[in-house]
Amino acid sequence: MTKTVLTIAGSDTLAGGGLQSDIKVFENHQLFGLTAITCVAVVNNHQFEINDLSPSLLQEQLTTIKDHLNVDGIKIGLIHQLESLEIVKSFLRGFVGPIVLDPVMAFKETDRVYSDTYREKLIELFPFATIITPNLKEAEILAQQSITNLDEMALAARKILALGARSVVIKGGERLSGELASDLFYDGEQSEFFSKPKLTQAAINGAGCSFASAITSNLVLGKELIPAISKSKDYVYQGIKNGITLKNGEGNVWFGDSVQTEVMT
Repeated sequence: MTKTVLTIAGSDTLAGGGLQSDIKVFENHQLFGLTAITCVAVVNNHQFEINDLSPSLLQEQLTTIKDHLNVDGIKIGLIHQLESLEIVKSFLRGFVGPIVLDPVMAFKETDRVYSDTYREKLIELFPFATIITPNLKEAEILAQQSITNLDEMALAARKILALGARSVVIKGGERLSGELASDLFYDGEQSEFFSKPKLTQAAINGAGCSFASAITSNLVLGKELIPAISKSKDYVYQGIKNGITLKNGEGNVWFGDSVQTEVMT
C-alpha cells in the first residue's frame, strides 16, 4: 500500500525549494505527497517576497487532510506566522510517525523583534519532531552563536538539543571553509559528520528543503536516522550535480530519472 507524506510549507514559485521541492522528492521515493500551504514566495525587485495565507485557511487544509487520509510522515518547512505555528502544534499532537522539522527562518534584518518571538514559538515544536534540520544560519539563530568551523557546529548542535530537540542535523553546505561540505548529526549520544567534496555547480536552490524531505521519505520507508541521513545526502548531491540553471545564473536542484535510479538502488 502506498504511503503518504505531508509537507507543511510555503510555495516557491520558482520551484527550487518549498513544497514543490518536497513533492518531487516524495514522488522520487515512491511516496504520495500531500500539502498544506502556509505562504507563497515570489521574486519582486530581485528579492524574495513572502505572501502569507491566512491561518484559518491553513487550519482548513490540515482538517481536510486529517479527515480524508492517513498520514505516515510529516515534513515541516516555512510557517512564517505565529498563529500558524500554534495551529501546526495542535495538529502534531498525538501524531504517530516521523516528523522532520526544517526550521526555515525567512525574515528581513529589520524584523529582529518578530524573529526573536518566532524563534521562541518555533522551539515549542521541537519535542514533536524526530529530527531538526537547520542550515548554518538557522542553527546560529537557534543556538545564538556564530558557526565558523566544525567545532562551533558541534557546540551549536548540543545547544539545539538542549532546547528540546530529540536529534539534529546541521546542514553545513558551502559556507564553511575547506574542500568538503559537511553536515553534523547529533542526538545526545551519537555524533557523526557526513561530508562530500564541494561542487562547482550553482544549482543549490532547494538543497536544504530536499535534504529534509528526503530524510522524511527515508524514515517513512523504515530506515533508521543515520542511514536515512546518509542516503539523503547522496540524493541531494546528485540533485545539485544535475540541477537546472536560472536566467540570473543561479540554479535549482533537479531530480530526474537518472538521479532517482542512482540513489534509490
